[in-house]
Amino acid sequence: MTNSEPRDSGMDISTLDTVLQISLQMAQTRNLTPLLEYAMAEAAKLVGAERGYLVLLAPNGSLEFRASYSGVSGETHNPADQISNTILQTVVESGKPLVLRDAGIHPNFAHATSVVLLRLRSVMCVPLIVRGQVIGAIFVENRKVEGRFSEKDLPPLLLFANQAAVAIENASLNDELEARITDRTQQLEEAKQRLEGSWAQAVEINRLHTDWLGKIAHDLRAPLSVIIGALNMVQEGEFGPIEGEMREWIERSQDAAQRALTLTNDVLDISQIEMGGLHLELETLDPVRLLQEIYQIARGLSWSKKVNFSLDIPEQLPVLQGDPRRLHQVIMNLLSNARKFTAEGSVVLHAAVHEEGVIIGVRDTGEGISPADQKRIFDRFVQTTEDQEKRRAGTGLGLAICKELVSMHGGHIWVESVLGEGSDFQFLLPNPKNEPED
Repeated sequence: MTNSEPRDSGMDISTLDTVLQISLQMAQTRNLTPLLEYAMAEAAKLVGAERGYLVLLAPNGSLEFRASYSGVSGETHNPADQISNTILQTVVESGKPLVLRDAGIHPNFAHATSVVLLRLRSVMCVPLIVRGQVIGAIFVENRKVEGRFSEKDLPPLLLFANQAAVAIENASLNDELEARITDRTQQLEEAKQRLEGSWAQAVEINRLHTDWLGKIAHDLRAPLSVIIGALNMVQEGEFGPIEGEMREWIERSQDAAQRALTLTNDVLDISQIEMGGLHLELETLDPVRLLQEIYQIARGLSWSKKVNFSLDIPEQLPVLQGDPRRLHQVIMNLLSNARKFTAEGSVVLHAAVHEEGVIIGVRDTGEGISPADQKRIFDRFVQTTEDQEKRRAGTGLGLAICKELVSMHGGHIWVESVLGEGSDFQFLLPNPKNEPED
């Protein structure tokens, strides 16, 4: 919706780079209020506006003024007194952007009270849209001259608005999550005070804590997935070419977000296991085929050139009853650990027939584990390495989850290791006839 048809919808590299830099900064801003203030100021600067206003739709459908910007020295005002609600309402209701070279002569707005009283001239207003839903709008204007904005100014503001809308939703989810955490933390503290003093009370506290962690992890997954998706789009050049330090920054951000998502999934798995909400989907499976498939997938991991990754299994193994997805999770976790702690030498995915079933293991020539640490290696949140970078890359939950999943299959897991020489993590999956009955 513009005064005339757009003549030029392109953007130069400099403008795209500016929008990208602003988008990356917005993606890092976790809380809503500072994000809105930053977004409004940058939007106004991007198009050279004198003033700008950012509004969000309230749950009841009303417009809430959340941030404003003024490039006019010494100017202070109430945003609600300086904006045209007629123009704003038009954009929010239609979901379409609006460019007015001179609002004072536009047939749809020339007689609007706000346009006349404020002497509005050049105006742009774009909706903030997430998943097809309008959540607000950005309104920028310049009263000095008419024609300050034209259709060529619209594409960068629209691109900016699309990125801002996603960032705003993520920040809103984060604020809601922090409020939930605060509320649930308070509830948990009150529950602790009420239940303290007996074993039954302690068990109940543990249940509440696990449920709390699970709900937080569940709530975290959606915004983290959105962030990872947005970073992937940036890396793939959806918003223009990236190179040099910008590409390095994006890759670091992707890695950090992926680690956070891994931790979230691990916490959710532990919570489901404790609450009895994780159930195996058992089926008859061929261990040879399963291990061959996992080996092919694991070859795609970023192995060091100094590490030889191989598969050592017999041509045939007894069929088993198991959940392929969960067994895949266990083995990939063991392989990931071996890759992380083996700088050079070898990592072997191996299997063998045992009188009670099938033994599957991952053997490496890495750092090894001390006898003291071997006793607690399968406990939750235990990380035996002193390397701080490796500690940050792990969650301390992976092996605990492996232990629980193997146990749910009726088996058990253990480690054989010599410090400085390497480790062999193995687990036994029992023959179907030896599995405990339900």
